[in-house]
Amino acid sequence: MNLRSLAGSTLTALLVILMVAMLVGQQLGQPIVLGFVLTGSMNAEPANMAPGDGFVAVPPAIAGDIEEGDVVTFEAQELQGGGLTTHRVVDETDQGYITRGDANPFTDQDGPEPPVQESQIAAVALELGGDVVVIPRIGQVALALQSGFSAAASALSGIPGLGRIADGNVGSSMVLVGVVLLAYSLVAEGIGGTNRRSDRGDRSRDRRSEMSSVLILAVILLLITVPATASMIIPSGTNDITIVSSQTPSSDPTVIERGSSVEYSYNFTNEGFIPRIATVNAASTGVDVADNSLVPARGETASTAVTLHAPEETGAYIRSVSEWQYVQFLPASVIFSLHAVHPFLAVAAIDAVIVAVVTVVYILAVGLSPFRFRDRGRDLSLSDRVRRAIRRWR
Repeated sequence: MNLRSLAGSTLTALLVILMVAMLVGQQLGQPIVLGFVLTGSMNAEPANMAPGDGFVAVPPAIAGDIEEGDVVTFEAQELQGGGLTTHRVVDETDQGYITRGDANPFTDQDGPEPPVQESQIAAVALELGGDVVVIPRIGQVALALQSGFSAAASALSGIPGLGRIADGNVGSSMVLVGVVLLAYSLVAEGIGGTNRRSDRGDRSRDRRSEMSSVLILAVILLLITVPATASMIIPSGTNDITIVSSQTPSSDPTVIERGSSVEYSYNFTNEGFIPRIATVNAASTGVDVADNSLVPARGETASTAVTLHAPEETGAYIRSVSEWQYVQFLPASVIFSLHAVHPFLAVAAIDAVIVAVVTVVYILAVGLSPFRFRDRGRDLSLSDRVRRAIRRWR
């Protein structure tokens, strides 16, 4: 493969990665790499983001502290029926963040939307020089692809055995497509390997088209690792619990007599085909977690005791618990050790294992030579092609 072909394949793979990341993020309710706006609420200075414009979505854990002026994507409770909303933070109060679309005359909190909490923020828009990095109209492409995927999924759901493919679980469907594509590549290599070797001496007599096997490998890795990564990052995060420090005890578990505490059971269920584990930690003062590491067997639930403490002063307080979920492609002890350094280090290590295993299997079975497809009918007339098709159906 020459340098020009390699550059073209790399660019194509990059575009595929970005499009798939946007599709998965849209389906899972969490922007991945790129996000986009659907309405004109940000179509004014300083953002000037028209409907369908995209932006680089930075996870809050990487973006750091949210400040006034940041453009954030948060899980709205009331705006337009709830769901992901991208607006600018215009103020910070004790109750949470005040947000507003640049084109809107009023803040979201002037209406029914309550102040935005840290746990609601899914992404922060990347800014350079104080301006949001806007990618024009890329969201329109993602929406078109999403419509096509939905139509294809609906069609496939009518095939016996594929009824669950249209149930909205895009991540699982993409992993399935990636595994099927990998299996197809292995079978195609096994069947066609002998033919390709025997044809090497007479390539000049056959017209062939080529497909980069590296590009196919990149697509397979993309279809497997992106949903795997999303399945770890999306459900992870901080859960905020509002407690009230009261003068008197109450039957309400969130109303705690001042200076005392309440204990509840925090549960994690290992659902799905791939085994999963979780780590639970205190994310604020006034919280104790008995067992941070939860490793249930597949289909079972593991629990840990979480204790919430109320201060001596009466009033409302927020107590936070963080949870990180991981697919168990490494020993649990290794994952928890990497998590102690940084959660994204554990995610990166698991992704590296997935990439390494799939790549080794692919290279050993298929190799990296281009796939060649013989086009025997390129020089045939339309009438000859019709006659051949009729003979095949007799």
